[in-house]
Amino acid sequence: MLKKLNFFALFLICFSIFYLHQSFRTSIAHRDITIDLKKEAPLFSFNHADSLLSGYPNIGPTSLPVDVWRFQYLMLENNLISAKQYVKSASKVNPHVYISEWLQGILYLNENQIDSALYYSKIAFYGWPKNINHYNSYVDVLEVKQDSISLIDAFNFLEPDLKKNSNYFTRFYSSFNKIKLSYLVTDFDDQKDLNSSVLIGNTFTRGYNFPNGQVIRDTTNSYTFISKNIVANQNGGEFLYKIIRDTLNFYYKRDPIKPVAKYYAKFSPKYNTLIFRNIEFEKDKFQDQFFIKN
Repeated sequence: MLKKLNFFALFLICFSIFYLHQSFRTSIAHRDITIDLKKEAPLFSFNHADSLLSGYPNIGPTSLPVDVWRFQYLMLENNLISAKQYVKSASKVNPHVYISEWLQGILYLNENQIDSALYYSKIAFYGWPKNINHYNSYVDVLEVKQDSISLIDAFNFLEPDLKKNSNYFTRFYSSFNKIKLSYLVTDFDDQKDLNSSVLIGNTFTRGYNFPNGQVIRDTTNSYTFISKNIVANQNGGEFLYKIIRDTLNFYYKRDPIKPVAKYYAKFSPKYNTLIFRNIEFEKDKFQDQFFIKN
């Protein structure tokens, strides 16, 4: 009898050691995967991450099923077909936090099925709003839909402590501005060539026109055309300028021959807007810029 008890005790000890070892390895894997997925460009492949996950336990430190991580790595590799198999398995591990709806929303968005993505991501967010992933995936869809009203409703739905969380309110303002700017007027049917009479005596501040007549100005950048050949920037620095065909040229006063900046420019009487096309704002990155008459 004593031998049987000793054998049973030894078995329990060995099993406990094995289980603790597996749990320790999995905890290390959870830490490494969590750190990797927070990177702008995760380094692990799906196969590597999968090899780290022993299955004991099958849930992460934040109650997130580990199959969610498998799903995320497959999505990074654009393997949507394989990713789908982890939607249901992740949901079974913790069905109370709307994992399935969140993952389905991500899948449908990547498949460009926007209405389905909206349906599932909305359920996930309103079902479990304190998960920042649910919030971000729902907002991703709202950006595509350009739905600023639903975005405001979602932010207002948050509890006060979540509204104060920088991850939530920073994303809200960023997405709201992105949606709003998507309605920006960029095509000016009435644009015409520049002439001195349009410019002289006027200040043009960088800004944005919207179809409803709303104007937003950025006072950190402006030009005041003092005379036929002198222009001042927002800091009061003065330059020479010349209109040569469809180009507005700026010169240092000490060197009126070589332009320091050249802008393909037009003017819209309807919007009182000076239009600069294809301005390089970063190396090899270009955008149109608009300066609205004060």
